[in-house]
Amino acid sequence: MSVNIKRVAEMAGVSVATISRVLNHPEKVLPETRQRVLEIMREQNYTPNWFARGLNRARTHTIALVVPNIENNTCQKIISGIETVAYNKESSVFLCNTRNDPGATLSYLKMMLSRRVDGIILVSPVPESESRRMLADASVPSVHVGKVAPGGNEANCYLDYEEGLGRLADHLTGLGHRTIDLLCHNPGNYESLSLEEGFCRARGERGFAGVVHRAETTIQGGYLAARKLIEHGKLPQALITASHEQAFGVMKAARDLAVPVPERLALAAMTDSDLCSIVAPALTSLEQPALRLGMVAARMLFDRIETGELLPDVPRTLILQSTIKIRRSCGNTKYIYEARD
Repeated sequence: MSVNIKRVAEMAGVSVATISRVLNHPEKVLPETRQRVLEIMREQNYTPNWFARGLNRARTHTIALVVPNIENNTCQKIISGIETVAYNKESSVFLCNTRNDPGATLSYLKMMLSRRVDGIILVSPVPESESRRMLADASVPSVHVGKVAPGGNEANCYLDYEEGLGRLADHLTGLGHRTIDLLCHNPGNYESLSLEEGFCRARGERGFAGVVHRAETTIQGGYLAARKLIEHGKLPQALITASHEQAFGVMKAARDLAVPVPERLALAAMTDSDLCSIVAPALTSLEQPALRLGMVAARMLFDRIETGELLPDVPRTLILQSTIKIRRSCGNTKYIYEARD
């Protein structure tokens, strides 16, 4: 039979208020009393009811995390970073997978707001979307993981895709490639918009020719897009893919259709994984600090939850940079290296 806080207080010979102080403000309890209470809790396998405690303090110790696709490698790392911080804050995470459906995003936000979560993290919001307006109007602390339009009051953090794409473009043009295409996401989220903006800027500044293609950020998406380019005779000298999964699909299509990489097609990806150094040729890529991004987002959210606002020394917007990993897929014949910020 499980015990409640009242029974623990009786067994320890103290008041329920003292038990509450042991749980919430242990520094205000005499060491010997605190030790006795904790020993009884352990002996009785007493676990505090965090949800009930949250009601008393207008806190539920739960946060909502709304993501576009839990199968995406970057999303998985962001989730892991957020959960790490939430665990240390003794909070649980409601994970909502929208499958890139704006309607599902709105439904989940309404659901989470009705459940009195302490805060919400929205990953990859569409700028000026209804979900952004909904969170702005709500009285719940929130953080956007993704680049949003200026002028709002929300906290946000994101990966600088534009800067990273520019560095890949520098590497490719430095190797002599003059036609460089971009294989992008399907339109709608901030990664897609940022990649296209970064590509257009890099093309204008560096003077190479190139166009944007769209495909799912999967191996299959990359494979089908590459086959189409090869079969229609529209293959550029170099191709930058939005994900390493797309790049793996491009490599498969190139092998199937006897297109040598990198001799005929140089290839680079905007994301990295352990497999990038194993495939042949090893794939040049950008290592995105997605795990750290998740931790940053969670810390920003808990700052708002606990203080009502971001801490004074924490910027409202935080931008994280990537690490370029130079391997063999672009035609590099020198040593392989990693260029770090």
